[in-house]
Amino acid sequence: MTSVKFYKKSDKFVGFKLYGHAAPRELDLDVDLTCAAISAISQTTLIGVLEVLKIEATYEIEDGFLSLTLDNQSSEDVERCQVLLETMLLGLKSIEFTYSDYIKVELEEV
Repeated sequence: MTSVKFYKKSDKFVGFKLYGHAAPRELDLDVDLTCAAISAISQTTLIGVLEVLKIEATYEIEDGFLSLTLDNQSSEDVERCQVLLETMLLGLKSIEFTYSDYIKVELEEV
């Protein structure tokens, strides 16, 4: 299962952590599509922050793990990221609605 945790501070998204795979490696089209969709949404969000908005956010990416933190960013840059992060949340929640066996999405106030 993929677990995604979004972090909010004072009603603003300040980062996320995504870890795990949708399911163990097996030939299952639902699992493969779910994993691909999760990867596409999360990596596109990261690219949006880094390449489109040109924000030098702290991030880590490995097999089965992706994190982004805006802790060291100005309030203006945090504000600029809100649409991307909320869109990511909504996209992943939509996947969770249909494929809840493969993904869990949570919000945490920090």
